[in-house]
Amino acid sequence: EPLWEQLVEGVGRVSSFARSYLIEAHPVSYAQKLLTIGFDPEFADHIGLVDNAKNHAIIQTKLAELGFPNSQVKFIKADAPAYRAAAAQPPAPKAAPTPAKAETPPAALKTAAVAQQTPAKTKTESVPFSKDEFKNDPLIQKALEIFKGQIVEVRS
Repeated sequence: EPLWEQLVEGVGRVSSFARSYLIEAHPVSYAQKLLTIGFDPEFADHIGLVDNAKNHAIIQTKLAELGFPNSQVKFIKADAPAYRAAAAQPPAPKAAPTPAKAETPPAALKTAAVAQQTPAKTKTESVPFSKDEFKNDPLIQKALEIFKGQIVEVRS
């Protein structure tokens, strides 16, 4: 369970889309470097949405960061274990990091330590907008040409 929560959290930092589906899923097994992720029958239609190369790559990368390199991912339809019934709700955000357990892989500890040392990003400043620069931008001109479009001013 702690590994699953770390995986879902890590995937969520990269893709909130993938995270939203993984919240509805549950880990079935991890054997021979194959993580099997199950979806309850009621969420089986989500398998087709999440089972793609991009999400596989994101999950594999996060597994490698957590100390499970060269892993593969497989999605299946499977009933969640009884103890996960209460976990159907998204996990509440944690106020403070939990202490690392002895079975946590060293790579996961290193990743957590680096994340804690990284300073928080500051809000970026807004860039002034110029209509003339926008209209004369070569990429905008090319897009207008390709799509046979035109820029119009809309007022409500």
